[in-house]
Amino acid sequence: MSTEKTPTGMAAYLSVMRPDHWLKNIFILFGHGAAIVLLGLTITPHLLWLIAYSLVPACLVASANYILNEILDAPFDRLHPTKHARAVASGAAKESVLWALMILLLVVAFAMARWSFNISYVISLALLFVSGLVYNVPPLRLKDRAFMDVIAESFNNPIRLWLGWYAISPANSFPPLSIVFGWWMFGALLMTGKRYAEYKFINCPERSGAYRKSFKTYTEKSLLIAMVTYANLFCFCAGTAVAVYRPNLIFAFPLIVIAIIAYFNTALTTEGAKLEPEKLLQNPVLIVCILATVGLTIFLLLTPLDLASYVGFFQLIPGGR
Repeated sequence: MSTEKTPTGMAAYLSVMRPDHWLKNIFILFGHGAAIVLLGLTITPHLLWLIAYSLVPACLVASANYILNEILDAPFDRLHPTKHARAVASGAAKESVLWALMILLLVVAFAMARWSFNISYVISLALLFVSGLVYNVPPLRLKDRAFMDVIAESFNNPIRLWLGWYAISPANSFPPLSIVFGWWMFGALLMTGKRYAEYKFINCPERSGAYRKSFKTYTEKSLLIAMVTYANLFCFCAGTAVAVYRPNLIFAFPLIVIAIIAYFNTALTTEGAKLEPEKLLQNPVLIVCILATVGLTIFLLLTPLDLASYVGFFQLIPGGR
């Protein structure tokens, strides 16, 4: 039996909005970085302001999606070992108040976006909300469909990439598909790992199938095969993008692999299976790996040295006779 406490009062409504999950929107910074590097943008105080400000509408729409998610998931959360203590599932938060709060968040978010950013940013923000609808609302409700649940949820990664990109880039520009697809597959890899951990944690086919319908189809084998598939697709797309646009970044891959290993090392534990991806990202070892990866990436982007050519990584070095 879970010892998790049910929030009460204002804390119950705040918990449904999940501000602690806003950490996911840090992936928007990847879109900012891609635009700065590929379009050669100059970093100015105004650009930094746009980068910081662009996170706000995305966080508000994310909270609207979380409200929708928790209202529709309440009957299933009551069957989960820990999620039964959530505010809606436990009855601590009124659904009527939450619906009004969701509308308010959306109105404020889109007003801020339309006032400050181009139409492509607004469309990307709309996609973030539509993604939540497709994922949660019947009859589609892709979260109940095996494999489509991961594909749909991880599609938020490209959306966040576009949000970061269009916050500081022209509306008629578009990031390379190799980067967009690679970022999508990276998200799918992480989400499939969480599905696998959760499947193992519940450890009861009947209960897991009642809680998440996709678990009626999933097996340990199919989840592991999916993880390997997404990992291969991520490496293919990321390797292509690096080879074409920034060959030096090939040297960041070892640290990326170490960070992924750290993520799964935590996610596949009994305790890690209970946690949402945002909580997993707070693991100290994983934080160190991420910071080290970011630091090395920045160095590789800024260095004038052509390290990839120096070691002959992408070049044939013919031998003499």
